Amino acid sequence: MAWSVVSLLGCLVLIWAIPWLDLRRSRPQTNSRDSFRENLSERPTLRLRSGLVSVEPQIRVGLKESPVAAFNLSVSGPFQVCDLTTGRVLWQAKLLHSCRVFVGDGGIEFGDRRFGTGAVEVIATTPPAIWVDQTLYRGVVRISPAAGRRVLPVNVLPLEQYLASVVDSEMPASFPEEARRAQAIVARTYALYQQSRSSAGGALDLYASTRSQKYRGFQYRDDKGRLLAGESASSRATVEATRGVIGTYCEDLFCAYYGAVCGGCTVDGQAVFADAAPPLQSVPCDHCREARLYRWQIRVSRKEAEELFRKAARRKGKTLGTLRTIQLVRDKVGDCRLRDERGEIELTGAEIRQVFSNKGLSSPRFTIREQGTDLLFEGQGHGHGVGLCQWGARGLAQKGWSAQRIFTYYYPGAKLADAGYR
Repeated sequence: MAWSVVSLLGCLVLIWAIPWLDLRRSRPQTNSRDSFRENLSERPTLRLRSGLVSVEPQIRVGLKESPVAAFNLSVSGPFQVCDLTTGRVLWQAKLLHSCRVFVGDGGIEFGDRRFGTGAVEVIATTPPAIWVDQTLYRGVVRISPAAGRRVLPVNVLPLEQYLASVVDSEMPASFPEEARRAQAIVARTYALYQQSRSSAGGALDLYASTRSQKYRGFQYRDDKGRLLAGESASSRATVEATRGVIGTYCEDLFCAYYGAVCGGCTVDGQAVFADAAPPLQSVPCDHCREARLYRWQIRVSRKEAEELFRKAARRKGKTLGTLRTIQLVRDKVGDCRLRDERGEIELTGAEIRQVFSNKGLSSPRFTIREQGTDLLFEGQGHGHGVGLCQWGARGLAQKGWSAQRIFTYYYPGAKLADAGYR
């Protein structure tokens, strides 16, 4: 009897356990991207007025901030040069040794080879293989002639490949993973916003410099000739984990500005950028305290400072005579009123920073004091201070914050969504 009871209980346990065993055996393995999406407090949905397409976008990155007289080009494997308008193959070869690209009498020239007056596209058979000056790029490189016999190189590549370089270029690999995931989301949002505002007939969507966001390509050589990685397995995994996730406000893209160190409080976007959306509010941030430029000071001789103030005034179409007094504008950190023998000129902190940047003026938020024959600038942060603070994201991630929580902290009222491609 006892044995029958034990057998019956064993059968019942086995019957109860079988579904759980089957479930564990049949449950699909999730990759890092699936895991990230499962952890989102609000699952991304696509309801964007801008109507993004279902395939991964190609992003057009200007490799120079303006057209240049010439640049160096090489290709480390088989390639074609095609007419950008017709797609006709103009030249193909097994490799291209470094040559000067410029606009000559016959149009665009690669060394002694001429391709006419229209734009061309260099397509490598197996990218990355195209070098522009000291940087190796994925994708293709378009080359367009510009006024004054100048030329503009533009790298065109899939958005997610571009972001793998941006993440490593903008944020150290030593930062916590959740901070870098937040960076990927912000960089993707910024890039797609810029693309949505660019002209389809134009040459580019954004720039490879901090004029837009830093992009170092696949590899690059530094000033000492060392070959360094522009992306890594870590950055590619970070981008893949957040693939397609963007920030939205009122179900549309917004320009997700961000900076290195805010210095204790982010800046209200409307005070800096004309296109600042409501999520670009000022928020307290003491999480970047470990950054070297959380607080800083520089000293500039009064004579040299006067020349730089004069330069800033000229950029506004003003003339500054002999500088007599400097007065800070109340409630506008960094803004100054300069008085000369004729009257007053007001300069913003951002305008002053532009001309003093080579002196180490790291942000537009500072005070000025006279010390003998010098001016002492004491300031906070590095960059414009709007949006996500990269060092602040690091501090929050170290406290256990998730990427989505970091994102919504720095962009109040914004939500995460899916751009619609896989």
